[in-house]
Amino acid sequence: WCFEVASLSWLEQKAASALFATPPSATHEEAYAHFLAAERIDPGFYPKNHLLLARSCDKLGKEEEARMWREHCLAQEVRSPEDEETLRQAAELKL
Repeated sequence: WCFEVASLSWLEQKAASALFATPPSATHEEAYAHFLAAERIDPGFYPKNHLLLARSCDKLGKEEEARMWREHCLAQEVRSPEDEETLRQAAELKL
């Protein structure tokens, strides 16, 4: 949620302001912290968490760490259709 809210464009933020008394807010730093906390609790539990860590690091300018998380994601075992889609997105991620 934090990652998606932090990634809203200016126009999307203005639309949210029209819909909500107080529009949602979040930062990529918050999203990164949440994804990292989840990874610390259960390392390797969810390939999408690795992808989202890679995307968060990319947004924060942490290029080397972004590549590391992308590689962790790509090394994951596919267990569901969602995992297949996640690994496809990771393979297409330009870092």
